[in-house]
Amino acid sequence: MVEELREQIIEEGEDLEYVEENPLKRFLNLFQGIMPWQRLVLALLVFLNVALCGCMLLVMAGRIFPPF
Repeated sequence: MVEELREQIIEEGEDLEYVEENPLKRFLNLFQGIMPWQRLVLALLVFLNVALCGCMLLVMAGRIFPPF
C-alpha cells in the first residue's frame, strides 16, 4: 500500500514543471486585481507610515523637539 502511494507521488511529480518568474513581475501582479480607489488608499497608508517613521526618527535623533 505504501509502495503504491509512493509510486503515485512520483508519477504526479514528473508532470509538474517549475516555472521561475521574475520577482518584480510577481510583485506587480499582486496589485492588478485591486480597484483604483483601493490603490489610492494603499498609497495613502504607505505615505503616512513613511512620514510617521521619519518624524519618529527625527525626534529620536534630537533634530526636532515635540512642542509639549
